[in-house]
Amino acid sequence: MTDHHQSTLREYLRVLRANRLVIVVTTLVFAGIAFGLTYPQKPSYVATASVTFQDESLSDAEAGLTNVLTQTAAQLAAQGATTMLGTNVLSRVRKSLHSTMSLAALRAMVVTSVDPNSALVLVTATAHTGLFASRLANAVARIAVRTQTSAERSQFKATAARVLAQYNSQRSLHSPVGSQPTLALQDLLDRVSTLQTLAANATPASIAVPAAVPTSPSAPKPLRSTIFGALIGLLLGIGIAFVRDLLDRRLQDSGAVQEALALPVIGRVRVEAMGNAAYVANGRGPMHDQDVESFRILRANLDFVDIDQPLKSIVVSSPLPEEGKSTVAASLAAANAAAGKRTLLVECDLRRPCLSERLSVEASPGLSDYLAGQATPAEVVQVVTLRQGGQAPNGTSGSEPGSATMDAGDLAVITAGSHSIRPAELLGSQRFRVFLEEITAAYDIVVIDTPPLLAVSDTLEIVPHADVVLLCIRADQTTRDQARAAKNALSHRRDLTVGVVITGLKPGREHDYGDYSYAYYGEH
Repeated sequence: MTDHHQSTLREYLRVLRANRLVIVVTTLVFAGIAFGLTYPQKPSYVATASVTFQDESLSDAEAGLTNVLTQTAAQLAAQGATTMLGTNVLSRVRKSLHSTMSLAALRAMVVTSVDPNSALVLVTATAHTGLFASRLANAVARIAVRTQTSAERSQFKATAARVLAQYNSQRSLHSPVGSQPTLALQDLLDRVSTLQTLAANATPASIAVPAAVPTSPSAPKPLRSTIFGALIGLLLGIGIAFVRDLLDRRLQDSGAVQEALALPVIGRVRVEAMGNAAYVANGRGPMHDQDVESFRILRANLDFVDIDQPLKSIVVSSPLPEEGKSTVAASLAAANAAAGKRTLLVECDLRRPCLSERLSVEASPGLSDYLAGQATPAEVVQVVTLRQGGQAPNGTSGSEPGSATMDAGDLAVITAGSHSIRPAELLGSQRFRVFLEEITAAYDIVVIDTPPLLAVSDTLEIVPHADVVLLCIRADQTTRDQARAAKNALSHRRDLTVGVVITGLKPGREHDYGDYSYAYYGEH
């Protein structure tokens, strides 16, 4: 199977998995409706008798009085089917069955049709009992045959009488009394004899196969109807799933992100890691080893962005809030520090700071205090001791008694600092540009957590000084339009390298983790 087919199959399965509740509910609802409609119904039985018709032009042909106009078997069957449910026939049927039903009610229970393969007229009766259905079908067929036979024989008798009258007339004119009849008169006499024989024995219609008593009802069939309803509900549910996915503008996986932005995906973060930080023991407990590994992979991927010139400054942003940029910034900085690089994490989101709480450091003094001239560099830089040893395989955290942890290095942090009423002016100042130049020269890696791109303009003041921008796209939350708008906001600097980190990935999106997809199943 080609990669394209595998990708398409994965996409189909993703849509079905994401909408599985809708599909299941729709299937059950339609199955329940089908069962509810069929179960209370009274059973109905179907019985069928078949009747065959023969050519009715024989009497005139035998008489030699008219041209012979023969009819095909299908024409005879069609003509017979239209006359079998006449008032005359149904009245006699009701009398023979000793029924009190109206003729309209009887007519509604019987259907006649022509079998195209055999040219037989099928008389199909439907009733609440199998015995009555067979009796009704046979009664209609039998009385229709008798009516047709009686009419045909009467026609033969009438024709015989006319020929006999013709014979008597010609004999009295052309033959003396007591003489033998001429050949012409003898021919008429023979025809009279033939017609009289046909009038006594003609069978223009007959029952080919009588109706048997059905042993099981034809309807209702609750099980079959329920299965059929479930299939309709399943197909409708699948249709709804794909329509919802088509109308859903949210980006849901790597393929959708790459298709919408044409940017490389260099990192993936599970929803379990959101709001936490790698290598840091805080109120939420240590980050799961699988999530720590995802940031190690992100750090390694960034090393290959520009092999000839290592990255010094990394800006982390997102289209809108709550998309995981602070989680990515803090954990990426910690992963670099744990790898032995002198790393500084700078919180430039002066409007909604959160790193002081996540890293368990002082909220101020920080960047805003330094840029306002109210603190020195030594006062705003804090050091976080990183701890190695996250969550054990059995689910216990490294901070619990008996679990081993060790120092993984130190991470320098500058928090947002005191609240400022003019954050955009501070970040656009000359003092901030000089600050960036100094810290980039002093540290191996500088990771900058910035405000969302579409919410405020602060980040655009910082982007020109970055070597690479990481755009965090949260699965099942960030829309295509938001992601494209964020990309367009960065497009003014054509030489800027932009990579995407998909955050908030949920269990079930295992294909987005490559070889690490098995880890989802190891958590339970």
